[in-house]
Amino acid sequence: MRWQIAALHSDHASHEQTFMRILIIGAGIAGLAAALPLARKGHEVRVLERADGLHEVGAGLQLGPNAMRVLGQLGVADSVAAAGQCPQAITLRDGRSAREILKIPLGDTALRRWGARYVAVHRADLVTILHAALEAAQPGALVTGCAVEQIDADGAAVVTAEGQTLTADLVIGADGIHSRVREHLFGKDSARFTGHVAWRALIAVTKDDPAAPPAGVGAWLGPRRHAVTYRVRPGLVNFVGVTEQSDWREEGWNLPGDPDRLRAEFAGWDAITRLLARVEAPLRWALHDRKPMRAWHRGRAVLIGDACHPMLPFLAQGAAMGIEDGATLAELLPMAPGDAEVETALTRFFALRQPRTARVQAHARANGVDFHAGNPLATLAMRLPLGRAAAARPDAVMARWDWLYGGGPVPPA
Repeated sequence: MRWQIAALHSDHASHEQTFMRILIIGAGIAGLAAALPLARKGHEVRVLERADGLHEVGAGLQLGPNAMRVLGQLGVADSVAAAGQCPQAITLRDGRSAREILKIPLGDTALRRWGARYVAVHRADLVTILHAALEAAQPGALVTGCAVEQIDADGAAVVTAEGQTLTADLVIGADGIHSRVREHLFGKDSARFTGHVAWRALIAVTKDDPAAPPAGVGAWLGPRRHAVTYRVRPGLVNFVGVTEQSDWREEGWNLPGDPDRLRAEFAGWDAITRLLARVEAPLRWALHDRKPMRAWHRGRAVLIGDACHPMLPFLAQGAAMGIEDGATLAELLPMAPGDAEVETALTRFFALRQPRTARVQAHARANGVDFHAGNPLATLAMRLPLGRAAAARPDAVMARWDWLYGGGPVPPA
């Protein structure tokens, strides 16, 4: 789809303009979660996506009640829940024996405690729903096949791969973990390889399938490896397995993996190997960690989502944090593009969001260590108290997650 430059041009000095013209780089979850409320408020939004369309890429996502509350405010929570699955519990199990260690109730319990349900959904289904809502709010807002090569933060301008210069009042970088916008604003960053390699696959199952894992979200734990299973559609299970490997560090979401090696990594985990017997083309990526950034904006350009706070997958909050970012930024931005007002909004956005996202990053990092405890005695000592505490005081166990599932965007004063 072609985009006429004249459709999005601004004069920052204009005092008559009563809306902002906003360029969003990246049509992932964070970008669309920002575009939708911005368009509904009356801003002129263009979402520039490098790919030639919104294809069915990626795999499963877990959306905690914090994310679902925001999607409810955006008017799409019911559609997302209908497209996905609402697990009744998160269950931690021993990988080899399948023995239950800890169960965190979800379903109606999550609804009562945190104001929304917990939903597992295919990434493509969530993107489709957000895009449809954006198209209804502002037809033509998404521009596909448009790669951005240069960013002028002070002038809120970008140059595309075709040599077009596009100007606006604000540029939002929502272009993910390998963000070109971040690199233009702050230079290249350095990432630390965690020693963890993640495998993923989507696996078709039938009703009463003996290979299917138990219902709900399952976290299967063992020394130096763990796996997560859950349904994203009635007949589709999302599998993520994390192992430790020091001789391979390539970072990317869609790198092919050897199915035989994947099965060997989880040998002896009968419930998992039955499922993995059906995997023919798993994907894998090396997990890298990044320190929290000290700034997310410069001039009239700002980062959101994985572009500024990429998450390790051990807390299942990457998508949720991007959704929270988008809604918060849309709420804070002024209607008119005055320099002082925009700077104030971007400064407050960072002040509100950075402490929460940094805490989530830290918890995800810690989970990556705990899930792979290598000492069997230490592991047993950790797990027995967890199980006993959950049985005796389930509310106390759930209270540990109030800050995460009960927290989220803070409206402006």
